[in-house]
Amino acid sequence: MIEHQVLKEMDISIYQVAKKGNWCSGDAFYTVRTDNYILCAMADGLGSGEEAMSASSAAMSVIKKDHDLDTESLMDKCNQVMWGTRGVVLTILKFDFRSGVIEYTNVGNISCTFYKPSGELYRPVPVRGYLSGKKKKFKTQRIPYEKDTVFIIYSDGVVFDPVYHALFSKKDTPERMLNRVVDLMEESNDDTTLLVGKVN
Repeated sequence: MIEHQVLKEMDISIYQVAKKGNWCSGDAFYTVRTDNYILCAMADGLGSGEEAMSASSAAMSVIKKDHDLDTESLMDKCNQVMWGTRGVVLTILKFDFRSGVIEYTNVGNISCTFYKPSGELYRPVPVRGYLSGKKKKFKTQRIPYEKDTVFIIYSDGVVFDPVYHALFSKKDTPERMLNRVVDLMEESNDDTTLLVGKVN
């Protein structure tokens, strides 16, 4: 599945495919735009199949309902609904239009990279672990952004080859960048989700 979203301040393209042999993906994503911010979230339920999908869907339901909260509070709320599930790894980004700052909160191996218009690459440091319902402390990194910033978020089903970095450029659309990466990507034995965004 490939989806393209035009959100006024940002264009986003998403590629998602379930693990071979499974009818559903344990990965889930959600994007929303308001007058003040755009939020992007991606979760990967531990394992694959229906139980993984159930865990990642529970996290996305919380975010859909409460996306006006700060990313740390959202992460905490998602953690609270993980009791009795497989658990998830989760990354949440919130682009605040007024401050020009991204709130980044993460637990686990959902990777994220920012490509600044200058060509500089920035990778926030992920936090080890996963959300299981057990009490956890969360940290938020605040990252300035500007027009033409490109960013990617991807689950561990994406076998990311360093040569892909050259494909992400302010001169291109997220749709074209995503299609190029998907054409080069090796087939993975896992649920795979890749989101490419660009600030307008």
